[in-house]
Amino acid sequence: MYSRIENNQKYRVIIYGPGAIGGSIGGHLALSGTEVILIGRSGHIKKITENGLRLVTPTGTHNPKITALTSPKQINFSANDVVFLCVKSQDTEGALRELQAVNKDVPVFCFQNGVRNEETATGYFPRVYGVMVRIGGEYVTDGEITVRRDPPGWVIIGKYPRGTDSLAGTIAMQMRKAGFHALVTPEVMPYKWGKLMSNLANAIGAITNAKWEETRPIVQAAQDEAKNILSLAGIYWISQEELERQWAEMTEKPRNVITTESQSSTWQSLARKQGSVETEYLNGEIVRLAKSTGKSAPVNEALIRISGEMAAKREVPGKYSAGDLKDLLGLAGK
Repeated sequence: MYSRIENNQKYRVIIYGPGAIGGSIGGHLALSGTEVILIGRSGHIKKITENGLRLVTPTGTHNPKITALTSPKQINFSANDVVFLCVKSQDTEGALRELQAVNKDVPVFCFQNGVRNEETATGYFPRVYGVMVRIGGEYVTDGEITVRRDPPGWVIIGKYPRGTDSLAGTIAMQMRKAGFHALVTPEVMPYKWGKLMSNLANAIGAITNAKWEETRPIVQAAQDEAKNILSLAGIYWISQEELERQWAEMTEKPRNVITTESQSSTWQSLARKQGSVETEYLNGEIVRLAKSTGKSAPVNEALIRISGEMAAKREVPGKYSAGDLKDLLGLAGK
């Protein structure tokens, strides 16, 4: 199932979107000796340029000096570059257009939640890789990233739509050197569909800011709806339980953990009053599939609407209690 194909080359990594995931990866790669360039929004980049990236981890606070830019136009690309696309899915198309304007053949690794970014990227670049990401990162304050776990996370890498090669193996090797668990697989998309199933809960935590015990029935309803739709659509996905059976490292408890208030990336988007959330590309995937099979997905559709309205109004997490949300979704008594 997995491969450790690699070569002896070391690549410069361009992180497009140094938020919770991209900032965590970029900071750890830089600390391990990989040359890293960050591309991000002006406020975040200004702080990093002035003070370095403040990387808070369970083992201490670090301050790697990383080149931080606001556009790929500012980069002199070489054949030794790869791009880690880490922007939210709603920003993927714009980032790819900007990147293609200056380099039409750089390898692109989609370190993103959701399952459509790779397909979108193939419309712009010939070499695209999917990555299933599990990293407990937090980005709430410009210039600062908090990584909640040590080791910082797990990634599974593969060519899109399928296959492996030496580049995927070498990038996995560089990720391991930076402290991440990393594997290469010829079939990456079933793992990304499995991660999507987990990500259906993101909007629920952001809307309610409630504890897992309170939101569990809502999460279960959204996931049960999704499982039925994926089955009807004939899409194979790998559950968290199956992943743990396949990959021993997934069952290891982190050596150290930082507990923070923030939850998912959707929660963080609301907390930063960013104006948009990724729900349309997570729960929205289930809604689109449902329509293609002649069905509906009312729970996931409502989560898109409610979280989208909160984002548009710049409302912070926790507008509704878990009980309120159950009522809004027609799940009272469940």
